[in-house]
Parts: sequence; C-alpha cells; structure tokens
Amino acid sequence: MVSYLIKSVVCSGILLAVYYLFLEREKMLRFNRFYLLAAMFFSLLLPLISIEMPAERGEELVTDNVPVQQVFTATSAHAPQAIRAQMQQGTTVPAYLPWLLYGLVAAALLLRTGFQMLAVLKSRSGRRIVPFQDAKLVLTPGDTPVYSFFNFIFIPQKAFDNDDIPKEILTHELAHARQMHSLDILFTELLIALWWFNPLLLLYRRAIRLNHEFLADEAVLTGHTNVGEYQLLLLDTLLARRTNFLTSSFNYPVTKKRLAMMTMNINLRIQFVKKALVALLLPVLAFALAEKTYSQQPASKTASSAEKRADNAHVASNEAVSEEEMKDFFTTIEKNTRIVKNKKGRMDRHIDLNTEDENLLYAVYERMSETQKKQVRAKEISVFRMDIPVKKAPSPEIFENWKRPEVFGIWLNEKHVPNSELNKYKYSDIAEYDLSKLYGKALKGRSYKYQLDLTTNDYFDETYDKRVNDRVIITRMGWLHPKEASEKVK
Repeated sequence: MVSYLIKSVVCSGILLAVYYLFLEREKMLRFNRFYLLAAMFFSLLLPLISIEMPAERGEELVTDNVPVQQVFTATSAHAPQAIRAQMQQGTTVPAYLPWLLYGLVAAALLLRTGFQMLAVLKSRSGRRIVPFQDAKLVLTPGDTPVYSFFNFIFIPQKAFDNDDIPKEILTHELAHARQMHSLDILFTELLIALWWFNPLLLLYRRAIRLNHEFLADEAVLTGHTNVGEYQLLLLDTLLARRTNFLTSSFNYPVTKKRLAMMTMNINLRIQFVKKALVALLLPVLAFALAEKTYSQQPASKTASSAEKRADNAHVASNEAVSEEEMKDFFTTIEKNTRIVKNKKGRMDRHIDLNTEDENLLYAVYERMSETQKKQVRAKEISVFRMDIPVKKAPSPEIFENWKRPEVFGIWLNEKHVPNSELNKYKYSDIAEYDLSKLYGKALKGRSYKYQLDLTTNDYFDETYDKRVNDRVIITRMGWLHPKEASEKVK
C-alpha cells in the first residue's frame, strides 16, 4: 500500500510538472484537456500494473552437496526470532484501521459531491426554462452570476427579461455546455474522493478548470469578438461570487494566464515536438513505476565432477536397445499401471514404480533409438528426468516483492503459508524458488495471480539426497473409457 501511494504521487507529480513547464503556455487547448484527464487516470492506475521481468542471475554453486553459506550483515538478522516477533507485534497496526480511515474520508467526499449535484439539479425545479441553441436557459430569481451545468445555463430572470446579458457571456457558457466540461469536473471530483490521499489531484482540478476557461474564451473570440473589449468584460466581473464547485461560470477567477492565452501565437512545430516528447515520456514512466514481477530464470548449475560422472554413466551409450529389452520395458510399465478414478469421474492410468525401477527404465529409454522412443510415445507413455537441484537465492528486491498477497500465493517447503510468513526469513535463507502464473479456472477463488514455491536452505539440504535419486518421472497420458477400464481391472 505504501509503495502504491508513493508511486502514484510521484507519477502524478511528474506529469503535472510536465504540464506546467511545457504544455500550459501552448495554445493546444484540446490536447491539454485530454492530457490532464489522462495523466490523473494514468498516475492512479499505473502502480497497479505488473510487468513480468526476468529474475537476476546470481552465482549458484553446488559442490559435493556441501550447503552454501552466505554472509548477511544486519543487526535484526542475528536477533532471536522470538525477540523479532515481539518487536513486530508491538508495532503492528490493525489491518482494518487504514481501510476504515480511507472509507470514511472517501464517503464524506462522495457525499459532498452528491449534495452539490442535488443543489444544482434542485435549482432547476420550478424555474422557467427557455431553449437556447444546443442548451437550455434556466431563469433564476435574484442577481446570481451566470453559470452552466451540462447543457443547462443558469441566468438571472430579470437580466434575461431586460436583455442585459452580453452575448459574449452566453457564448462562453454555451461553449462549456457543448464541450461537456461538466463531465470533466464530475470525473475529477470522483477521483479526488476515491484517491483523496493524493493532494496533487487538487492542482489537477485547478488546471483542468482553467483549461476549460481557455477553451470557452477561444469559442467567444472565434466569433470575431474584439479581444480588448472581451478582456474588459472579464475584468468587470472579477469580483463576482461563485456558486458551486461543480458548475462552470463566466466569473471564474481572472488570471494573467487567462488574459495572455487570448493573444498567444501558435507555433505548430514546437507543439508537435512537445506532443512527441509527451508520447515518449509515458512508456518510460510506465516501465519505471509499474510493479515488477520477477519470473523464474533457469539456474546456472555447477555440480561436482563426481555427480556429473554418476549422472551420465548410464547414458553414455546411444545405441538402440534390443527387442527383448523393449518388451521388458513395456511389460514393466503395464504390470505397474493401475486404474484410478479422478475427480471428474474419468478413469486415469497411474504408474507405481519404486525409484530403482524408474532409474532402470530411464536408462533403457535413453539408449533407445528415435524410432523406439516414438513407439513409447505412441502408447502415451512419458519418460523424463528432472535436473539436479541447485541453490539459487533470490535478490533482496525480489524477496521483498514476494510479500505482496494480492500478487503471490506462497508455498514454503511444500506447505501453503501466508505471505507474512516471509517476515521470519531473510532473502539468503531461500535456496530455491519456482514461479508459475495462474490462468483461467486456476484463478477462480484466489486473490493472487502467481503461485510461488519456495525452499529454505535447511529443507533443501534435508531433502537433497532423496530428490537427486528420485528425479525420474514416468507417466501415462490420456484416460480410459469406463468399459475399457473395467476390462483392465478384470
């Protein structure tokens, strides 16, 4: 959560700085409107994206099954586990408290936005509504300033009846209505309510509203209105009071930026260069700030010469086996095959062999010619041998990344454990890891996307001999028809 907050604020800050430094003073108003909205959305979602990265290759050495010892200097690392557990318990904050605080603040902000919308919509009831081009004029009592919300433009009834409203003001508000600026405002308010912990969104709201005024001013000046006269009209309304944060108004605070934008020249070449730089910036930020998920990389294995000789002694010959050996091979497979009913009700064939027989059959299989191996595969028999296990400790960065329960499901020494269990270990305590991504039905009912199998140094050393000797796997693919299965049982 903390990592998300930091990355979200950093990303939104960088994109906002780019806007103020390079884009705000350029008269490419529609592009800037899209950029500000997309920048908010991008900075809030980017830290949630995972990019799968190859794991860093480290030096992995196994020599005559001697455990690899790694030096790790840290005060807390050498402290007894009981003391570390007490320290952690003493400083732990209940998990629900941050979410409760988030929910309360978000609910309050959403309610405020809802009440403001109701106030604007309520101001239409009982009022006289007059069609006006693509919008509707809502005539209000009193001397309220002119403002718009979606395609409704609210103006004082007295000024309308006396025809005292300048056409520039109506054109300005009509531009707000036609360009759906209220939709941008509601979208911004929704993001502020849901991601209130990012204070930079308030600056985005200010920049977006000022850009709306640039666009509305441009619409007025496009109608051949004199720039000087229009600027004087703006200054005359400088002290007028605003009505509602959700509405667009001609009386938006006048700044030097707004006045300067009206007379700014357009340089298409500079605008093209700046747009291209922005397009290049986004993928760079995506790679720099997105969450990195490190995939498994094959280990560089260095085994002892004695192991290599023992491992390869029975496969040195590449000559084809005799017909008698082929017959014995298939007879042994058939003799040790039993029929098992799986969860779907299908009858599977399961081979039960001891380690010695598996190694003997593998030795025979390795001496087979390619034609003979095809005969084995034709009977849906699969024979393979796993590599000799070697230690491959992860980097500290990868190890910390594994503690995220929304991404990784942890199996430690063949047991499913919560991600918090990793707090009891250091990265150098891990001797082996295997990462697999879940797809389709495998994701159902799970909050994580990857299954991670970890082996500690102690468990690796404890099971090493058994794993080296029991590396051959012989299986039979496919399933039997119930009638065929019953005949096999007989």
